[in-house]
Amino acid sequence: MAHANDATRNGIPDARPHDARDHESRSHDGARSARGVRKPRYQQIADTLREEIRRGEHAVGRFLESEAELKARFKVSRHTVRDALRVLDELGLIARRRGAGSIVRTAEVHRHFDLALHSIADLLQYDESSDFHARYTDRLVANQEIAGWLQTRLGTECILLHGVRIGRRTRRPIASVYVYRRESWHGLPTGFDRQEDAIRALLEDQFLARVGRVEQTLSAISTPAEAAHEVEVAEGSPALRSLRRYFDARDRLMLAVISIHPGGSYSYRSEYRRSDIAPHE
Repeated sequence: MAHANDATRNGIPDARPHDARDHESRSHDGARSARGVRKPRYQQIADTLREEIRRGEHAVGRFLESEAELKARFKVSRHTVRDALRVLDELGLIARRRGAGSIVRTAEVHRHFDLALHSIADLLQYDESSDFHARYTDRLVANQEIAGWLQTRLGTECILLHGVRIGRRTRRPIASVYVYRRESWHGLPTGFDRQEDAIRALLEDQFLARVGRVEQTLSAISTPAEAAHEVEVAEGSPALRSLRRYFDARDRLMLAVISIHPGGSYSYRSEYRRSDIAPHE
């Protein structure tokens, strides 16, 4: 079984207002902002945990302390602990799993715009103009990055399906694609002996009809050797990497898909409208 290499990390920032339930903040001396206003207690706890995650005291892919343990450690209410965890969740640092706890997804927060498109079809129209050609499958143990993508524990057995997207009109390679999934039959088509074959069938047969939500993160990278060979560009040349995480209608993670596009081959257009100005009559 292969072991994935260590790689970069991703996160989402957020700023939260004071919560009325956070009564501990009124009696705690804690941190103050640049303007001298005391931070609410849940924000102080979130800042402490965030710094501990950054220093590696809570490893990516492993569970954070339980709510009960955090409640006892910081001597606060369960509501305050949950507010602090919600901050970390919305920052993208942890993934909260009901009945299981909170898994550390990443150690760093990077700022980016959160875009809301009109529909999933708008987001995926690029995929619909190309065909996926599978090249190989593999079994691997999740490293820190993959564990974060799949919201699972470090060392979890995962399945990799690798292939290339070919443009239907040009018949030229347009992206090197890596599909990751936790080792599980849940949500896969039946009638297959291997999960790898079931994943391939899922991608080919009405996949979009099963998708309820998609998260996408775009990053500028240097083209790695395998992708460079497949999309016919020089190794190390500029590339755009998209990470898409697909969730079903019940908001369960189905797949995490990495696509590496050579520079100049992928354009991404979005439209923004102001909500604070009434339209002209």
